[in-house]
Amino acid sequence: MTVTVEPTSATITPSVQAKSALLFSAGLVGCEDWKRFVLITDDGLELPLARLQSLDDPRIALIVTDPNRVDENYSVSLTSQDRADLDLADGVEAEVYCTLTVGSDGWLTANLLGPLVVNPVNLHGKQLVLAESGYSPTHPIKQLLEAE
Repeated sequence: MTVTVEPTSATITPSVQAKSALLFSAGLVGCEDWKRFVLITDDGLELPLARLQSLDDPRIALIVTDPNRVDENYSVSLTSQDRADLDLADGVEAEVYCTLTVGSDGWLTANLLGPLVVNPVNLHGKQLVLAESGYSPTHPIKQLLEAE
């Protein structure tokens, strides 16, 4: 689920952190201490990927994408409690991301079971667990490496 990165000279400056930090107040599932992230995109890339860089642990970065790129019928229904947790006003749509992982078997997979939803106005986020959805945390996308 995670990518460990070495800090580089392209470290995020405190001013960027303060302006664009996403806050997951409950942390992520299994990683409750990971609460603050910044979403890093590269407009020069053709792939619809972004890096969700932890501000709490600079060694941690998650590769994310829009889950509709993985499954065009993917949908998330937010409960009234989810909307309240995100302080999501009526008429405002949450941004939804899924994490990507390369497994030891060489498959690139998407976690469609545990999407990350973000209020684009206040940058508050929450990881959902869509337990009754039938979605998988390891939805196969593409075989990147030949299995041994």
